Amino acid sequence: MNRGFLIYNREDYCKNNWFAQSFISNAPLYNMNIELLLTDEITIGIKENKLFVNRGEKELEVPDFVINRSRESIIGSHFELMGCKVFNSSYVTEICNNKAKTHQIVNSKGINSVKTLLCDRRYFSVNNINLNFPIILKSLGGHGGNGVYKINNSDELNKQISALNNDGFILQEMCSNPGIDIRVFVIGKEIVAAVKRYSSKSFKANFSLGGESEAYSLNPNELCIVKKIINLFNFDFAGIDFILDKNGDFLFNEIEDVVGCRTLYKNYNIDVVKKYLEHIKNQL
Repeated sequence: MNRGFLIYNREDYCKNNWFAQSFISNAPLYNMNIELLLTDEITIGIKENKLFVNRGEKELEVPDFVINRSRESIIGSHFELMGCKVFNSSYVTEICNNKAKTHQIVNSKGINSVKTLLCDRRYFSVNNINLNFPIILKSLGGHGGNGVYKINNSDELNKQISALNNDGFILQEMCSNPGIDIRVFVIGKEIVAAVKRYSSKSFKANFSLGGESEAYSLNPNELCIVKKIINLFNFDFAGIDFILDKNGDFLFNEIEDVVGCRTLYKNYNIDVVKKYLEHIKNQL
């Protein structure tokens, strides 16, 4: 039986307990045993030239695999260096939790997005942005709609930049259809399903922030764009988000490494946990 760890930070686990426990309860169906680890319970480090993972005072044996839902690439790479298979890989976690790096890779392959500036407040000047207000400011590691701000003028921009927790951020044009996006769920190279998320009250369409959702069928051109992005990464389980231009065509927005699945369960009769566990089994 393959032994694995499911890693969450405590806040996310509390919000998604039902989802996490589904991994644990379904694991035996795939000849797996999965143990939950919370990031505030473990210590990773180096001792006597060897990498280790402790839970309290106890050193843990390296499992066969890790499902990393923590968004922490350093945790993923630590287990990888100890010889463990990690889902998603530390590379996917590192890139897809940094919006600037994600845009660099995706847009460099000719995939459209709104105009995006990669910024650092240590050398930022509002005189250099060349964008028309209102604009969107995003912290590099935000998720679930957090760390995303609509900015109406240069005073608001400077104030919000000063309040950021980190130096890096991106600035973007406001899209033509704010409050609408399309999320595509991907396991490995398979497109599992897509949902349309929308809000009449906010420029953010996130379901967790009160938005609505419905099933969405990708047209051939949209499928082509999604497949191009899939081929840029070795995803295990991720969500690819798009906003829409004035013609309703896809503009790449971001990739969710730890993708939320409430809209998937709401609109489809798909057991995504079982599909993911099947994928993991096939990769071991």
